[in-house]
This record gives sequence, structure tokens and C-alpha cells, in this order.
Amino acid sequence: MLHALWQAVVPSAHAVFDSFTVTTWGYGDRTWQDILGSIVNMLKSTITVAAVAVFVTGAFMFTISAGDEKRKSNGKNMMIGSLWALGIVLGAQAILRTVSYFVWG
Repeated sequence: MLHALWQAVVPSAHAVFDSFTVTTWGYGDRTWQDILGSIVNMLKSTITVAAVAVFVTGAFMFTISAGDEKRKSNGKNMMIGSLWALGIVLGAQAILRTVSYFVWG
């Protein structure tokens, strides 16, 4: 009985001639491309939310600087950094999609 429970909960791998799928309880067959895509989408969403939060915080700091050049500079740098982060995330996703296309077709 413990063995049957173990097989139902723990993912098992099934090798097919030219592809490799992972079978998990509740998710069905997933290819490595699907798994990698899920990880990339999760990271993209997390970094996008963080970058937007940093941008809003930087804009708030820039707005309430009241002539304080240090706060104004910090707010501006936070906004620029968050835009760079968004650009890097979108560029990385494009690179991964291109690599995925050439690896998996």
C-alpha cells in the first residue's frame, strides 16, 4: 500500500524514443519544454511585479523629494533600474523562446 501511495504522489519519468515526458499526479504528461516554459513564466511574472513596485516606489520618492537632491536622485535611479529590469526580462524571454524553437522545434 505504501508503494502505491508513493507512485501516486512522486513524479515518475517515462522515456519515449525521441521525447521525454514527466508524469505527475494531477498534472498529466508534461514535456521538458512545458516545465521550462512554466518556470520562465513564473519568473517573468514575479520580476515584472517587483519591477513595477520598485518603479512606483521610485516615482513616489521622486515626487516627495521636496528639493532634496539625494532623494530625487535615488527615486530617478530606482525608476531607471526598474525599466532596465523589465527590458532584460523581456529580452531574456525572447532569447529563451528562440533557443527553445531551435532545440525542440
